[in-house]
Amino acid sequence: MIRNNEDRFGPHASGGDEVDNTTDKSVLQFITPTEFVELPSSGNGYPLGHPLFQQEAIEIRYMTAKDEDILTSRSLLKSGMAIDRLISNLIVDKNINPGELLMGDRNAIIIAARASAYGHEYKTSVSCPSCGHNSKWKFNLSEPDVYSGDEWEDYDIRKLENGNYMITLPRTEFNVEVKLLTGKEETKYLKQAAKKRRKDDETVTQQMKLYIVSIEGHNSQKVINHFLENAPASESRYLRSAVDCITPKLKITEDFECPSCGHEQELEVPLGADFFWPER
Repeated sequence: MIRNNEDRFGPHASGGDEVDNTTDKSVLQFITPTEFVELPSSGNGYPLGHPLFQQEAIEIRYMTAKDEDILTSRSLLKSGMAIDRLISNLIVDKNINPGELLMGDRNAIIIAARASAYGHEYKTSVSCPSCGHNSKWKFNLSEPDVYSGDEWEDYDIRKLENGNYMITLPRTEFNVEVKLLTGKEETKYLKQAAKKRRKDDETVTQQMKLYIVSIEGHNSQKVINHFLENAPASESRYLRSAVDCITPKLKITEDFECPSCGHEQELEVPLGADFFWPER
């Protein structure tokens, strides 16, 4: 939703003198327009007192040439901080920490910023998952796949006042309090997992340790570790599925057909720094 900024820019006069803007455009004062981005989470998953608690949208300003400098900064790209720095600059409310944004909300901001800066058509090179052939493909940013994390009728879940969720496991009847992971937590975890090259089973438990807050009111890491090491696989699977159902998501996908081998698959656009510079 684009904010009405018609009155936010125009000629600026000093000392009360009237300005003839038909002859002197150097005095034009321009304030960057803003837009409101709908949050996939609708503010659910943020703790009470957070600026986005129960908020359905966030205001961001349009990208400028100065923001483009962030996306070309070698030091920021190398450290993986370019996108976080960009989001921090674009958010109007400086009380909001970009590292505390839920991943779905973070992605919504990235897509909106890219679309307002360069348009809703995104062309990039994709590699066929089957044969590896590279080809150009076009994605439509105006129709992202949005899931608000509100379809969990098949699970025993209660939303808590602090923004977390209580999940009751079917077999042990343990009450497990979980939180939604922020973009910063998920990014950090993925980097560590890739660096250490953990096995799949270890990857699962490490991720669960991030979102489990307590079990039957016990929040010590020792108790959580004991549960993860000894709980039946069916309980672990139920918990993971329940968490997936309460997690808001937003992504850009298109049906892909390889022009070389004919392989068909749905492809998702990775929302990193290259998302803004696909041809670089």
